Amino acid sequence: MKILALDTSSTACSVALYVNGTITSLHRVAPMQQTNLLLPMIEEILAGARVTLAELDAIAYGTGPGSFTGMRIASSTTQGLAFAANLPVIPVSSLAAIAQAAQMSDGALNQAYLVAVDARMGQIYWGYYTTDNTGHVTLAGEETVCFPADATLAEPKAPNYAGVGDGWQPYGEILCQALGFKPNTINPAQLPTAEAILKLSLNYFKQNKQISATEALPSYLIKR
Repeated sequence: MKILALDTSSTACSVALYVNGTITSLHRVAPMQQTNLLLPMIEEILAGARVTLAELDAIAYGTGPGSFTGMRIASSTTQGLAFAANLPVIPVSSLAAIAQAAQMSDGALNQAYLVAVDARMGQIYWGYYTTDNTGHVTLAGEETVCFPADATLAEPKAPNYAGVGDGWQPYGEILCQALGFKPNTINPAQLPTAEAILKLSLNYFKQNKQISATEALPSYLIKR
């Protein structure tokens, strides 16, 4: 199996490739540079693995929410590549990718991830993810956009919590007050990565969650 994954929903430009069990990735934090970097990075990673676009089984991308411009870059690039090679697409939430990237970093299986990304205008994109025994994160409840004071937790509860995403930097105190506790760890610097998207997309591919290129759109959460 061969899957290409990409994400530009944050300040990073991130690309990863899975080829029959081997993973390679490129991840560069370069705000406002994703338009210039994404296609060359894709070309570099495919050339390094000696894989052509036509040999891929699917393309996975970070749908957002996140940077509006970044989401459009990822979705339009995915659409163009998938159309050109007649490939299915695997959409992956960028909030899920933040949680998965954190899990891949800390390796915890009994930890839940509280993802808060700054949505501007005093609001956050919010998602609560639990971890299964294979190390994959799963959304509990719904992703939403809300004021930090309105952040809530869906069941089930977890023994350990980690707060991740840049929304924890300005709104950490308000979030802790809203939740009634402080997470065991807080990492506002955690970004989504294409490698995390790749891990989730491999699982989604097995579950037949592919979509067509025409459906590869950004995920805009409607602000309340």
